[in-house]
Amino acid sequence: MKKGIILFLISALIILTGCSQINYDPNYELKPDYVLKAAGFNKTKYIEGLKKEIKGDEWGKGDTYLILARLENSTEYYKKSCEKFLKYKPKNNEEKAILYETIASLNCKNKREKYLKKAIKEWEKTRAKWRVKLLKDILEDKNTTNLKFDTTEIEPKLNLSKYNKIIIGKTKITIDKKDRLVLQVDRVLRDWLGEQMNQNPFDGKLLAVFSERLFYNKTWLKENIGWHEGGRARDIKKATGIKPQTATGTIIAKHKGKWYAPDEKGIFRFEIPLDKASYPTTRFLTKNIGMIVDTHGINMLVEQAIRKNATIVMGCCDHPAKIKAAKYLSDKGKKILCFTDLYLYKALGHNAKIVGSPVFTTKNKTIIFGNSPIELRKNQKIIVSKAKIGKTYAIWYYNAPYFYFKEINKTFPLKIIPMSMDDFNQTKKLYDRARKENIDIIATRIYEKDDYEQAKKWLKENKNHKIILFHSTSYPNGVLLMQEFENQVSFDDPNIEGVISEAPSQ
Repeated sequence: MKKGIILFLISALIILTGCSQINYDPNYELKPDYVLKAAGFNKTKYIEGLKKEIKGDEWGKGDTYLILARLENSTEYYKKSCEKFLKYKPKNNEEKAILYETIASLNCKNKREKYLKKAIKEWEKTRAKWRVKLLKDILEDKNTTNLKFDTTEIEPKLNLSKYNKIIIGKTKITIDKKDRLVLQVDRVLRDWLGEQMNQNPFDGKLLAVFSERLFYNKTWLKENIGWHEGGRARDIKKATGIKPQTATGTIIAKHKGKWYAPDEKGIFRFEIPLDKASYPTTRFLTKNIGMIVDTHGINMLVEQAIRKNATIVMGCCDHPAKIKAAKYLSDKGKKILCFTDLYLYKALGHNAKIVGSPVFTTKNKTIIFGNSPIELRKNQKIIVSKAKIGKTYAIWYYNAPYFYFKEINKTFPLKIIPMSMDDFNQTKKLYDRARKENIDIIATRIYEKDDYEQAKKWLKENKNHKIILFHSTSYPNGVLLMQEFENQVSFDDPNIEGVISEAPSQ
């Protein structure tokens, strides 16, 4: 009898234990270390560093534990992640909705259905009605393959054939206290790659140094100037007093092997590259529907920028779809800051209110990006940096000048002299070539200290020497050069003004 009772109790315990098992993160299929490997990070060292940074608010801790859970495939870390998210106190309907979607995606406490319903109720209180329908379809396990996609791409529309001079750099974006700035989360409030995840993605302290802090000393970092979108957002806030608003919780949908983000109506128009979809904080509501919290790029900001009535939108533009999104937002009356501008040349000829890597100045509680014109004659010689890809990670950003002037050259002939680089600290060759051939204009990037020093030396030699900057406004050395040589520096303006001069071209 006793033996029977014991066997019964053991059987009941097994059944109850089995019922209580939670299948965390059931729709997650991507590789959490994809970006770490691509960027050359040591996974073990990254995990060790991240474990030392588990602090801050409950949301930040929740995401830190989520990254660890995925990297180590740890049920215990998933449990801790859920505990932190369940403790977070959202401040408005949007925060509540994104929180509930997060909890549902992780299947915390086996309550996926409950939290999807709660998210629907919160989105119903906002203007994102398309998202309500999407979540209802997911909740009812309906086929979501009927989503609408627009996979067309943007291409340049430039024709300068009738001109014998062009002016680059006249586009100007002025920001004052009346503006509303919407921008990405990554490299602004948070920096998962740099182990800075101690605050939520909605509000908090603007960061000014990012993953670079793991490799460089404080002198090299120049934190007083700041890096990336966070550094420039800090400049805007200081000059104007406006408070930047982040766009987070972007829905992405998979279509023919690629991921796309939506416009304000829920039409998925803007491709999301795999490395960004693979951020280890991305949630997945189904196998083919995800939600990016640490947004990175203009292509992830469109829906929120329109819903939040942004006048200024700031984000990365290092992908063709980001330029498509920038043009889309420009057509909606927004002004776009695209400091990381590898593919900005695709906006050439579209008359879009976009600036690439502009000089900026502050005056009377305003900040002005752009407005630094430079004139080029037909057939004028210009030295242009070009990257030789394969040896060094991220060297490809030095290709931005070559892409831009190669497109211009199709209808406005210039004597372009491309100078190839396969590693950093090689820009000296550009300036040596300019000295040798008595060339006054160079198009390049300023990133490293050596980039800055070589440029500064050359600019000081002659006031007629000028540099057209690409992919530089995000970095302290680029900003420093702009501040010191305001009248000798211009930028990759997508709106080129043609001039018919009476004087013959040389």
